[in-house]
Amino acid sequence: MAEGDTPAWRLLRGLRAYRAAYESQAEALSFEEGTGFPVRIQSEADLAARDPWRIEAWESPFARDGPASPFLAGEAMLEAEGSATARPLLPFLAAMGARIDGLRLLDGSLIVKIERDGRAAQVRVTRDGPLLAGGGFRLCRDYEPEEVPQEMARLTALWSVSGGPGPRQGWVRWARNGNC
Repeated sequence: MAEGDTPAWRLLRGLRAYRAAYESQAEALSFEEGTGFPVRIQSEADLAARDPWRIEAWESPFARDGPASPFLAGEAMLEAEGSATARPLLPFLAAMGARIDGLRLLDGSLIVKIERDGRAAQVRVTRDGPLLAGGGFRLCRDYEPEEVPQEMARLTALWSVSGGPGPRQGWVRWARNGNC
């Protein structure tokens, strides 16, 4: 097992049933070109990983230098859109020692996973062109008042993964009432 694995991934990758399923289902990986970080393209075979494993794509349980966690399916995550006017967030996170990976889902949306020290946070990104061109995130979501604590916890998780200081002006922008 890799030293920086999240507890959930450590458990999943150790299961014989997952290892057997991976060996029978996984196929060669394909990646998007021209991105500043690896963006894997989800395959039809990856869909079989959703049930019962609750992941968006197969990850090798045998890899020693792989990710700290797989892309989790159904995981409540921050929602954002790429922004050419926001400061470049991903280079900042990478400079803080975070690993950045992307997964292009079959529906065209992009999940960005940020990992550091056995912790992981995922962000679903729409309008990802500005982000892939070196821009930042603009967090956008209509939410009910009772959802605010959950959204703040997700944002806090993102920053805890970065290992850096809290969000600074311009790196993350909150939009309210659908003003994305």
